[in-house]
Amino acid sequence: MNEKRIALGVLVLIAVIGGTFAVTRAFFTDTETSTGSTFTVGTLDLDVGGANGSNVEPFVIENIGDTGDIDGSKVWTVNNTGSLPGRLYFKLDNVLNYENGCNEPEALVDVTCLDPGVGEGDLGGVVTIHAYLDGVEKASSTLASANQAVIGNTWTALPAMTIPANSSVQVMLDWSTGENDYGNEIQSDSITFDVGFDLVQIID
Repeated sequence: MNEKRIALGVLVLIAVIGGTFAVTRAFFTDTETSTGSTFTVGTLDLDVGGANGSNVEPFVIENIGDTGDIDGSKVWTVNNTGSLPGRLYFKLDNVLNYENGCNEPEALVDVTCLDPGVGEGDLGGVVTIHAYLDGVEKASSTLASANQAVIGNTWTALPAMTIPANSSVQVMLDWSTGENDYGNEIQSDSITFDVGFDLVQIID
């Protein structure tokens, strides 16, 4: 009986010693340190025709009929001078058609000079404008005031048009009106509008 107790005590003692060894023994370790970690914010900077930070040269159409030309175009070089790629957005804003009075020939065909609205001219409805990116047509619309959003909405709905860092693209607007698409109703009428370019960082 005593021998069994002694044997049991020895086993308990061995178990305690073994447990203590398992808890206190060391494991091999190695540590490496990465030094000099840096976060730098990239840049996105839009430059249109060299007019960085200022108003872009306007698109001007005036005195239509002086030379017989009923079409024309304007090209802008759009630069991403930053270090990040960006998606280019393009739109027309503030499209306004002006009647500018109603002379005798115009009054004969537009008897009230109130169509399409008070003070609103007819020219935009007969001028079609096309927007191109690097020579490929992307959107088109007339310049009627009611169609102001068409160019921008069409452009935005297309696959993203990306300008890589330190790269440029060309955006062109051309305008035309058919020689049989207008008459005296557009005499003295004029159109003004703004052309908007936006470059937005691409997030994957």
